[in-house]
Amino acid sequence: MKQLRKSPLLIAGIPLAFIQLAGILTAMLWAYTTLNLGVAKREGVYANPEAGMRVRVSEGWVGIERVEITYAGPNSFDGSDPHVWFVTAQVWATRRADWKPIHQRGYDSAGSFFLRVREGWVHVPEGRFPELIGLGMRLFGPWVEI
Repeated sequence: MKQLRKSPLLIAGIPLAFIQLAGILTAMLWAYTTLNLGVAKREGVYANPEAGMRVRVSEGWVGIERVEITYAGPNSFDGSDPHVWFVTAQVWATRRADWKPIHQRGYDSAGSFFLRVREGWVHVPEGRFPELIGLGMRLFGPWVEI
């Protein structure tokens, strides 16, 4: 029976393929982070997350009677990502801007992510994966526009 020899190119090629894959994923995360922070800044920069949430509420509800910020703080249990915050609020209003009814308890709950950038805080909707953007901000720091 003939014994197969392992080619040195094959042995070296597998680690090189993983290094290339890691490089591609890193570049994609950098681009995703940079592009989404740019979009968020164009949509508005706020002095603090609470101010940003109040603006979001004013755009999402009609006939607002009262707004209570119920939580504003880091989105991590241990506070390890202080640049990624989640803010929740209770909103008493006559109706939502999209005509969906207010909950029977008389108020709606709202929650959203805000990320810290040089100029202040920006809103990043959950669908844009704010935690992934936060990871990019932490990894790339000065190399992304933060």
